[in-house]
Amino acid sequence: MGSRERRHRIAFAVSLLIPPGLLAGCTYEYIEPGHPPTRGTEPLNKPTSEPAGEAASAPVYVDPLVLEREVKNYGELDRLLKAVPGPAILFEEGPLDGPVRGFGATEQVPAAGEYIVTAACVGATGATVSVGQEYPGAPFRPVELALDCDGATSQVIALEQGYVFAHLVLTGPGDTPWTGAVDGVRVTGAVPAADEGGR
Repeated sequence: MGSRERRHRIAFAVSLLIPPGLLAGCTYEYIEPGHPPTRGTEPLNKPTSEPAGEAASAPVYVDPLVLEREVKNYGELDRLLKAVPGPAILFEEGPLDGPVRGFGATEQVPAAGEYIVTAACVGATGATVSVGQEYPGAPFRPVELALDCDGATSQVIALEQGYVFAHLVLTGPGDTPWTGAVDGVRVTGAVPAADEGGR
């Protein structure tokens, strides 16, 4: 699921590389009865296309070099997260900055037990991932993993049967520069209690 969303985000970012003049069309403003036009005396149904000189000077947010760096960072992130063996019950990744940053996921925990949560980030100095469960009447205490982006961080946590959530804790304003930094989390299968004692 995380890799499918990542492909959609990359496809969206690539679509932003198309020059605005190629996508220009017409917009129409519908005036509700009793409300004056919001654009003064401008004609309604005015085409939004601009002369080529003005469209060329419009700032383009998507940088192909940053997009390429982000794709490489996702490859390294996959390697770090998948280094911990075992079937994953939750696997999610997302960008740390840029036009669409952050991630959040909820998945079913098949049985109560101890699970391994692995989180990592690539291309930044740090990040925080929150993982937990919420039940009526129980205190809400998610586990927060503080990452320094030098490698993966793993922790064993106890989960009950039900749903577990994981999300990137976003700090700072939403208009941070896009650098291609990425983050992810993976929750792997229950840790068997018998095997721990026998090893």
